[in-house]
Amino acid sequence: MTSSRSSLRRLALVSAAAVVATGCATSGSGSTTTAKSAAPSAAGAAGCDVNEKSPGVTATEISLGATAPLSGSGAAGGIGTRDGLMAYYSMINKKGGIQGRQVKMTVLDDQYSPAVAQKQMRQLVQQEQVFAISGGEGTPNFLGVVPYLDREKVPAVAPYAPSSDLGTMKAPHVYMSTVDYVKEFEILTQFVLDQAKASPPKKFSLVGVAGNVGDNAKEGMVNGLTGKNVPVRYFPETPGTSDFTPLATQLKQENADWVFLIITNTDTGQLIQAMQRIGYNPKFITWAGMADDSYIKEFGPISQGLYMALETADLNSDNPKVKEFVQQFTAETGRAPGKFDELGWSQAQLMTEGLRRAKAVTRSCLEAALQTITDFDTGLIPPVTWGPDDRAGVDAVGIGQIEADKLKVITETRSVTG
Repeated sequence: MTSSRSSLRRLALVSAAAVVATGCATSGSGSTTTAKSAAPSAAGAAGCDVNEKSPGVTATEISLGATAPLSGSGAAGGIGTRDGLMAYYSMINKKGGIQGRQVKMTVLDDQYSPAVAQKQMRQLVQQEQVFAISGGEGTPNFLGVVPYLDREKVPAVAPYAPSSDLGTMKAPHVYMSTVDYVKEFEILTQFVLDQAKASPPKKFSLVGVAGNVGDNAKEGMVNGLTGKNVPVRYFPETPGTSDFTPLATQLKQENADWVFLIITNTDTGQLIQAMQRIGYNPKFITWAGMADDSYIKEFGPISQGLYMALETADLNSDNPKVKEFVQQFTAETGRAPGKFDELGWSQAQLMTEGLRRAKAVTRSCLEAALQTITDFDTGLIPPVTWGPDDRAGVDAVGIGQIEADKLKVITETRSVTG
């Protein structure tokens, strides 16, 4: 990654107002946007057909959809992301909607299963006739529906599925807003090496969801260890494992200095409990899910000192945009937000920005508008950039640590070095 690209990826307040392609200069929350203005590229403009007949759009309504795990071991992330999406669109609808239309948002439970996700996505596209996919959560479940969305040419904006298979022109209708797991785990590995300079680790273990998720994490760790004599032992895991004692025993036998984790929140807590029961207490570093309040409340006492990636801003930040989000979400729901609520809210902000920029509410015009988004700063995630040949959006994460009953921010953003 170049240093100029890295400089765009910071969780900082950008105060300049934007004048977007449609002439609208307000964000979805009603405050001034912080996106840099960008005229549609030739490729983007040429792809906008204002006369196109797109499903899910009437004179008064835009129908959007997503799937997420609302039950099972991945439910914490799915429910939080859904709640963030729903709260944001509820607020937007009270303010008049988008382009004079109310947003109808439908989120179906995919149980973190690719097979169930495929069924639910067909229901959304064929029966619910959604215009586009807005957000959602879970990598293996979303990867299972990408070929179908590609065939149907359905835009998917900011799904939380940080696979290296996405964010490229191999999936041109999917617009990502989080760094992929390869880069994330390369960043985490480099962070651990920096932390352990005084006492270099002899070996690492990785526990990851079997398949693309765990494979991506391992690839990132191997990249981060280039030139280092530190082996990685990878232990694939099936979500919803009922007994973690055998896996904990294997990890203890391996006896790595650090254990990297990329499994669901519930499975993470239960695995750490099993490891402590058998007397194995290495240092831990995980993907971003453990930054959520729901994890810290349930498993914080056994997870002291655990490091994790941060893909969303600190909810206690002094950033005015974060404060505004907390106030608006609390007003809509009657409760304080968590990290996954924050993720869902930012997903909805990005869809709203694309729709507001669109010359017409058609799928081709939405995609043309998305491709004009440059350095768009929600304040909740690193600034997002898409383009005619860019679907990655973001290439940095922060680092946090559980300390007592709080999340301590170590660094707001960190990118791959070199």
